[in-house]
Amino acid sequence: MKNQVSSCFIHLVNFESTKEWYKDVLDFEVEAEGEGYVQFKMNGPSFILLQAQVKKITPLPYSPFLFETDDVELTQKELIEKNVKVEEIENFGGQIYGCHFYDPEGNKLLACSTG
Repeated sequence: MKNQVSSCFIHLVNFESTKEWYKDVLDFEVEAEGEGYVQFKMNGPSFILLQAQVKKITPLPYSPFLFETDDVELTQKELIEKNVKVEEIENFGGQIYGCHFYDPEGNKLLACSTG
């Protein structure tokens, strides 16, 4: 096994509508899309949304990865303007500040500035 993360993915129950939310809210460029998946072009590991093979998923109580931002306050403001459920900015230690936000299926996501 290599010491490298290849991709991060989220399984979605309501795939079609929730993938459109990701496209609209995050505004990342789509790299590939097909039946039951969409892959966004990223600077680092790829970010993939997949159609869940079950009818219900309990979201994790934490975000398993973070989206990096240069300005967490601006990111929080933009998410709020897009009617996204967003939590307060918090300090994660040192110069790392971030805010959690949620997709329509309740998946907890995190945007952080790292200094």
